[in-house]
Formats: sequence, structure tokens, C-alpha cells
Amino acid sequence: MIVAIDFTASNGSPASPTSLHYYDPASPNEYIQAITSVGEVLANYDSDRLFPTFGFGAKIPPSN
Repeated sequence: MIVAIDFTASNGSPASPTSLHYYDPASPNEYIQAITSVGEVLANYDSDRLFPTFGFGAKIPPSN
């Protein structure tokens, strides 16, 4: 399994609870739920149980 996460603005601001990118540790968003559900099944068929994960479309803030 390889995971790719779309960080483009098309899914809304990650600060907004209505966004698909919103992160609330108490309530995983739909992306986290889907990746976790599939990963739990596929991990049993993977020798190291590690999944490469890539993100794209993010704007990296400037470093000071």
C-alpha cells in the first residue's frame, strides 16, 4: 500500500471543521478513517507493515 494525500486548497481550509483536511484528534476525519481501515487489513500482507506516504499540493510556510 502506498498513501498519497492531496493538500491542495480544493478541499477547504484545514482550520475549518467542514474541511476534509481538518484534523481533530478526538474525531478522525474521513481521510484518516479510510486510510486506517484499509491499512489495518493490508498490513497483515506486508512484511514490514510500513507504508510509504506522500503529500502533494501543500504550501510550505517560509522559515525564519
